[in-house]
Amino acid sequence: MAISKKNRLTIFNKYNGKCGYTGKSLEDDWQIDHITPISHYMYYLFTSDYNDINNLIPTNKIINHYKRDKDLESFRKYMITFNKRLAKLPKKTMIEKTRKRKLYMEKIADYFDITIEKPFDGIFYFEKL
Repeated sequence: MAISKKNRLTIFNKYNGKCGYTGKSLEDDWQIDHITPISHYMYYLFTSDYNDINNLIPTNKIINHYKRDKDLESFRKYMITFNKRLAKLPKKTMIEKTRKRKLYMEKIADYFDITIEKPFDGIFYFEKL
């Protein structure tokens, strides 16, 4: 089921134009994420609850991509250990694919204000409000 323009605007404004996970301003290519993913609704063909406004959150595209189909608690656990994955990235590389992966990971770290020494605090932006 597609999200109407009116509902898309409502979701954009839900956190004043900020990503519900990071609190950073939404970019032009922002997306709507299902907090509980559609894949976790066993009966989603028979209900529209997965598109309930309370299950929808505005997010920057890269964050939605990184979350994939994780539910909220799985994503939280994954992000808590993000700094360890960041630490494993090579300092220098000549491999283009590795360079792109490193830039991707560094961008996600920047959105969440994560460094190798400073892990994710376990609380998403929308939970702090």
